[in-house]
Amino acid sequence: MGLRPREGWAALLLVAAFLTSGFGPPQFMPSDGGQLGLRPAEVRALEAYKSPIVTARAAAILDAESGALLYGKHAEEHIQPASLTKMLTALVAIEHGQLDQRITATEHVRVEPVVIGVDPGESLSLQDLLYGLLVWSGNDAAVDIAEGLAGTMPQFADWMNAKAATLGLRNSHFITPHGLDVPGHYSSAEDLARLLAAVMRQPVLARIVGTREYTIPGPPLYKFHNSNPLLGAYDGVDGGKTGLTDGCGRCLAVTAVRGGHRVVVVVLDSQNIASDARVLLDFAFSNYSWVPAPDGMLPTIRSGDKRVTPRLDTVAAVAVLRWEAPEMRTRVVTAADGQGGQPGLRLVVESGLRRLGAFALAAREAVP
Repeated sequence: MGLRPREGWAALLLVAAFLTSGFGPPQFMPSDGGQLGLRPAEVRALEAYKSPIVTARAAAILDAESGALLYGKHAEEHIQPASLTKMLTALVAIEHGQLDQRITATEHVRVEPVVIGVDPGESLSLQDLLYGLLVWSGNDAAVDIAEGLAGTMPQFADWMNAKAATLGLRNSHFITPHGLDVPGHYSSAEDLARLLAAVMRQPVLARIVGTREYTIPGPPLYKFHNSNPLLGAYDGVDGGKTGLTDGCGRCLAVTAVRGGHRVVVVVLDSQNIASDARVLLDFAFSNYSWVPAPDGMLPTIRSGDKRVTPRLDTVAAVAVLRWEAPEMRTRVVTAADGQGGQPGLRLVVESGLRRLGAFALAAREAVP
């Protein structure tokens, strides 16, 4: 006797979870389909599915628009984030400073091994320091920014952790602005992917992480070169950040846009960051397609003394595998919208396999 549809999708979810766990190539055989009660179309889809194989200890693929995790390998494991930390340093700096603000370096600015070469007493604009931070990965630029804006690095770290909480980074805690290995300073592949997605939503920072070379004419003269190995080498890549410490190994957060859809990839402790990131980007763009998030059938609901019809403010899309599209369904949930803690409405899109994404809704008063 075959499984009922809901049970069939549960079984398919179990198989799909195994295939995307990152522990090697899939071992699904056609004969397995009968044992799981899968339909022929589902069996063919699983036969065609090939999980990506990477050398990285931890990895993640994120659909930036929907916030859905498309692939994870130890994606929630706590790992030292090395210089990927600097993405959060930059986000905090943009919120607390002005780009033309001059910052004077203190005696704490000399932090090896990677520096842009700022001397104590030297003054640079926040904008120039951000280029030194994100393009050249200067540890001295990180310290200069933290002390110049917050007064002390511990205060700046408090700002970093507050911002991390706002972004929903559930497996992260930050102590330094530069990311050198210290106990208690950690993040995860998934959190770092969400962090780069946030960086790309900030126009100034998106421009900086996509810059291949930046010069400060001085004097003194500074010239920064971007170490992102896929920038200019992989179609659609327009930003990212590299890192290297003993605790993290070689790591890369990188993002690419194709067909108007942004994918973010993170690899941590990788033997080859460029190769691993290519594999994951290829996997995302080859296996997923983007379809509009359905909001046309949402019910009218009561909000206070009014009846409202929730609708998406903008066109939104979700990334789906071939067998997920027919199973899409939606529901409306109430969540804090960040405006003084007032409740907001969110559209949650799901398939029989997983959560496909969540989007803010606008509540329009219903016509009687």
